[in-house]
Amino acid sequence: HCEQPELIRVFSERVKQDGTLTGLEAYSASRPTLTEHLAVAEVGVLAGHTRCPVNLLHLSSEEALDAALELKRQHPMLDARLETTLHHLALTYESYNDQRGKVNPPIRAQSDVDALWRGVKRGEIDWVCSDHACCSEENKEGDLWQALPGFGGTALIYPFMLTEGPRRGLSFERIVDLVATNPARAYGLAPRKGAITVGADADLAIVDTDQTYPVTTERLLSAQDHTPFEGMELTGWPVRTVLRGQTVFADGEGVGEPGGAYLKRPLTTEQPLATP
Repeated sequence: HCEQPELIRVFSERVKQDGTLTGLEAYSASRPTLTEHLAVAEVGVLAGHTRCPVNLLHLSSEEALDAALELKRQHPMLDARLETTLHHLALTYESYNDQRGKVNPPIRAQSDVDALWRGVKRGEIDWVCSDHACCSEENKEGDLWQALPGFGGTALIYPFMLTEGPRRGLSFERIVDLVATNPARAYGLAPRKGAITVGADADLAIVDTDQTYPVTTERLLSAQDHTPFEGMELTGWPVRTVLRGQTVFADGEGVGEPGGAYLKRPLTTEQPLATP
């Protein structure tokens, strides 16, 4: 993802020595949005010379989004795709200043959350991911700077986007583009994945939009024993998952035998992404 390590070392020392800021606000200041901006600019220079396709991942701030859009304006022939995460659309250090929410890039301010949602709504951001990276609550405790970054979120992609997306003006169809169609196209897996069509793999996620439940660690169905989304009321939880025509999840638990399969994909893809 887009962060510039040399600048991070400088800002981290400054924040530690100053000692004024605490928690996730301190962590954000130690890896400021400038480091994202510079990383995007560096990628723009390299990609501009090589014409290499670029995925700008985990964009967390308005400054990073603006830098990514400027890259696309400067290099209109460049295949550059933009991504953000559900936690950068959901959490701020003002509303959740708990180091269990430590993640890279950091949780930012409310103004950044709003800017990212505008980018999603305008079609500037191409897809939304979870950046699922579990670690135990024990590894989040103690010194902020030694605590591990990251947390799980795959189970929340649908309920969060189906809850907050409509509030932000997104249609159901656009949400499908953001979480299924565009990722499949971007990574060369369409039309086998990310589509309901003849010849596709018959992968289906069936959700219940009439039921609302609070987020708990038990609902995440992972090894993670904590979540910064704890207590958030969400609608649209999956009730059944079908993989290649076979039910693999129903009534809150996995069913059947493991059926994972290697998906070979091309090194590059020319498939256009869906836009609003």
